[in-house]
Amino acid sequence: MSHVDFPFAAVVGQDRLKTALILVAIEPALAGVLVSGPRGAAKSTLARGLAAIDVRAAGRFVTLPLGATEEQVIGSLDLQRALGAGEVAYRPGVIGRAHGGYLYIDEVNLLADPLVDVLLDVAASKINRIERDGISREHAAEFVLIGTMNPDEGELRPQFADRFGLCVELEPRYRADERRAIVDQRLAYEQDPADFAASWADAQARLAAQVEAARTRLSNVICPEASKTAIAERCVAADVEGVRADLHWRQAARAHAAWQGRNAVSEADIEAVAEFVLCHRRHSESAGGEPDSGPPRTGGSDSGNAADGEQGGDSAWGGLPPRHVGRASARRLEDAPATAGFADPARSRSPRPVRGAPAPARPASSRALAGAPGRAINWPRTLARRALGEGDTAPARRPGRPARACLNCVLLDTSASTLGADEQSTARAAVAGLAERARRQRERLAVLVFGGDRIDWLVPPGRAPRAIETRLAAIPAGGGTPLARAVAKAGRRLRTLARREPGLEFRSYIFTDGRTREAIEARAWPGELTVIDTERARVPLGRAGTLAARLGGRHVKLADFLAGPA
Repeated sequence: MSHVDFPFAAVVGQDRLKTALILVAIEPALAGVLVSGPRGAAKSTLARGLAAIDVRAAGRFVTLPLGATEEQVIGSLDLQRALGAGEVAYRPGVIGRAHGGYLYIDEVNLLADPLVDVLLDVAASKINRIERDGISREHAAEFVLIGTMNPDEGELRPQFADRFGLCVELEPRYRADERRAIVDQRLAYEQDPADFAASWADAQARLAAQVEAARTRLSNVICPEASKTAIAERCVAADVEGVRADLHWRQAARAHAAWQGRNAVSEADIEAVAEFVLCHRRHSESAGGEPDSGPPRTGGSDSGNAADGEQGGDSAWGGLPPRHVGRASARRLEDAPATAGFADPARSRSPRPVRGAPAPARPASSRALAGAPGRAINWPRTLARRALGEGDTAPARRPGRPARACLNCVLLDTSASTLGADEQSTARAAVAGLAERARRQRERLAVLVFGGDRIDWLVPPGRAPRAIETRLAAIPAGGGTPLARAVAKAGRRLRTLARREPGLEFRSYIFTDGRTREAIEARAWPGELTVIDTERARVPLGRAGTLAARLGGRHVKLADFLAGPA
């Protein structure tokens, strides 16, 4: 018996998510909906149910599994068939099957970076290209992307998040009457899915007709000049990057007006979709906003040189108001001998060689006869030979072994105890240097800043951005040292990435003076770890060294890290 999906119209509550999904059905140019919320919030159920009420999609709803290979996603070319039948057959992948419908990714924040890159390319060009051994094929690829995620399991790459026109953050709580209705509906569905779906058929048909009527009306909906100005001004106020937010806001407002039966965008339409457009695009406070310092705390003062005292059990002890640290230039760490300590040429497998490491071997041509077991075939030359009646297969050149991917994870302590002398600005310059080196070597980067009540990803795991000095300079310093929570947060993220990409390597750096009374769990850190000790007090406590020992990493003073061994 075929599977029967839970009807869209039968889902109890989640009106905001329903609205966002209906809007992308009306206006596919919105590109997609990102749904963030805890488990059991009907995210997947509503996503699957949407295709059934969208006449345009004709039920096309394709799921992209997290463990899919790139070939399974973009499709493949059957070149073996070309040798026999003389034609290149295309096997559509997930993207090809989703064309004209919906592509669904559960736990989208855990999707491997290579697949994210593929989706970003397709989203930008609307074309899916399949290439193999010099033969290529391309086809149109237009679909609505629906991604669901649990924010507790990690963030989504900003470049990818911005491709979703709308975002909905779900509340984890239900009223008592909603909980009862949800359970009643679920039990009725499980008892007889087909009968349950039949009982909602009329409601589903009405909803589908309303969506189709709104889509027809959409072409006649105008956006008045005043509405255009209001949208632009609110995007400026929200400090969003680029103009994609403006574009999607207009599109969403027009779709909402069409859904409501209006022929012109009103203030109500603009307001109804505002949070959908902005919630995943606003700059977080960690990217330059002033934190809420909260009420003053007692327990003593803490400056970098007042090291004779000891930070209390509350990580927000010594609640000095946050202050900004002057911008420092990036230190070119790759030119310092210290890099040998954390990128040992004997162990490093980074995409580019570390200074002093032997140069990688050049790719060699295959000299064996083509067609031998395990030998690659040059398909363009082989097909050309067959067309000319020459029976031999042509050998392919063997590419060099690709470098393994590496993520540089940096944790930066911005608490008040690091503000003495120039420790904080020097540490930030070192972080900027690590970021620049990662970018030039085409490695990934993640930067977690922590201090006071804040533990935020300044740079979520992903491609290393250009020049992060401005971002670093915008982070205020002060407050206590939530070291244990920061270490736990970063460790969880790295372990999640390790499960998602078994071949991914990690090099981690923790810049801290270790001055906290929070207990640090003794647990092996994923990959290589260096704890850079920023403590310069008259009476050092040496807790950064203890941290390194508990996590199985190496300990080095900040000055030694920058200068390298003598």
